[in-house]
Amino acid sequence: MPNRPPLRPAGIIFALAANLLLVTLALLAGSVSGVGSGLLAGLTLAAAIIAGLATAAYVGQRAAIHTALGGLLSVPVLALFVLPGNNWSFAILAAAFCTVGGILGEFRQRRAK
Repeated sequence: MPNRPPLRPAGIIFALAANLLLVTLALLAGSVSGVGSGLLAGLTLAAAIIAGLATAAYVGQRAAIHTALGGLLSVPVLALFVLPGNNWSFAILAAAFCTVGGILGEFRQRRAK
C-alpha cells in the first residue's frame, strides 16, 4: 500500500467553508429569483458538488476524505442557520454531494497522472 500524505486541517476547513458559502449563495440566488422548489434543490446540490471539486483542486491528494469531513462539519450549520425549517435531511444530502464532488475531483486528478 503506498504511503498517503496526512490529512490537512486547512483542506477540511476549506471544504467546510466552500460548502457553506456555495450552498448559501445558491439558496439565496434561487430564492431571490423565485425559482421552483425542485430547481432550487438542484441548484444547491450542484453548488455542493462544485464545493467538492474546488476542494479537490485545493488539496490535491485525498480529496474525498477532506470533502467528507468538511461536508459533515457543515451539516449542523446548514441545518440550523441556512436551510429553511431546520432541514437536516437536505443538509446531510448537501454534505454527501460535496463528498461526491471530492470523489469526482480525485478521479480526475488520478486520470491526469
